[in-house]
Amino acid sequence: MNKIKIAIFGLGVVGSHVVKLLEKNNNILNGSKFEIVALGAKNKSKKRNFNVKKYNWVSHFSDLENYAKPDVIIETIGGTGSYINNLYKYCIKKNISLITANKAQLAENGDKFFADFDNQKLFLGFEAAVLGAVPVVRSIEQSILPSKVNKIYGIFNGTTNYIISQMYDNKISFQESLNQAIKNGFAEQDSSADLSGRDANHKLVLLSNLSFGNKFSFSDINYDGIENIKLIDLEQGLKLGYKLKLVSLTERYSNSKFYSSVAPCFVPENSLIAKTDFEENVITLEGDSFIKTSLVGKGAGGYPTATSIISDLKRFISHDETNGVFVKKYSSMPKSKFVNRSDRKRPYYLRMSVSNKVGVLKSIAQIFSQKSISIKSIIQLNTSNEKTVPIVIISDPAGVDKINSVTQNLKKTSFIKKEISVIRIEENIG
Repeated sequence: MNKIKIAIFGLGVVGSHVVKLLEKNNNILNGSKFEIVALGAKNKSKKRNFNVKKYNWVSHFSDLENYAKPDVIIETIGGTGSYINNLYKYCIKKNISLITANKAQLAENGDKFFADFDNQKLFLGFEAAVLGAVPVVRSIEQSILPSKVNKIYGIFNGTTNYIISQMYDNKISFQESLNQAIKNGFAEQDSSADLSGRDANHKLVLLSNLSFGNKFSFSDINYDGIENIKLIDLEQGLKLGYKLKLVSLTERYSNSKFYSSVAPCFVPENSLIAKTDFEENVITLEGDSFIKTSLVGKGAGGYPTATSIISDLKRFISHDETNGVFVKKYSSMPKSKFVNRSDRKRPYYLRMSVSNKVGVLKSIAQIFSQKSISIKSIIQLNTSNEKTVPIVIISDPAGVDKINSVTQNLKKTSFIKKEISVIRIEENIG
């Protein structure tokens, strides 16, 4: 390849940083020559950190026909919808490779085009779509595979990790921490995809596909967010030796089935995942031959994400056409099967306020016993209220369906006075 021809669509923070990085260093692609043949975004007149007039501007990707055909398109527009779908179809039709930071499109619609990229022997780079500046895709492809991976887990969203860290450090509520994160540029005004766990789930889908060589779909994985976490639970967890994190997890079971989830969980406070704070992300992989490998780094921001796109450009130059998007060809990857969620048993933390009456604890124990769940400990919290008493219960390992059933039965009683906080405890990750 004499000179790499690049077109870039999406010139927000990430896309603009990509242009600046390419402008600043002619040798950034390890000496390979390159040319930006066209740029495109919604608003040409928007102020940016480079001179737009130096480049060919295209209002729509179909206008690329008027210029030199790019070898690769960089897409940092984000989101899903007809325009993005048609851009991906255009790449396949015109035999153009693609580098993207668009985790939503890949996770939710990837099954519609992954095989086409493989069949056309095109490169589809998505390092920037997963953990920002953490070189996880390259590390898995070059250092982990073809070893058998049994488990991946970590913190896959910097915004939620920043919010939780602020709550711990400043002893503030979720809403106060969210407001600070927005003010400091670590959260968008509309952060619903981050807060709900949806963003982390997008990344988990892609990393599970790559790590296990199986097809994982966005709809396969249950995800919960951090919108309902309370400072009191974070503080009580610390007293028990745990820290709360939004944990993304996929693990392989012996029957060739998987368990996947994104959820706020308590983890051991001395673990790596517990010590990964603020906007940093972490991923740990466990396998037969390599035992455990962890990567930590900045999970968000224009510059870190742009460096991952540059990394993918370098990988594009040396692309092995025999490899598929996920190393394996997508069409040869089996669809994942999943264990029943209730078969995966873990301890649970439950906090509730109850009437300060004789016999209440006995009644609670009976409700747990009816679902064959043992109570490991009950802790009464300090209160000045003589009528209600806050308590924390740690259960023995139980399936989530039984815990949910216990919670519903408790809510039907007259002695539960407020909402019940329920948090899964993951003692064996770190």
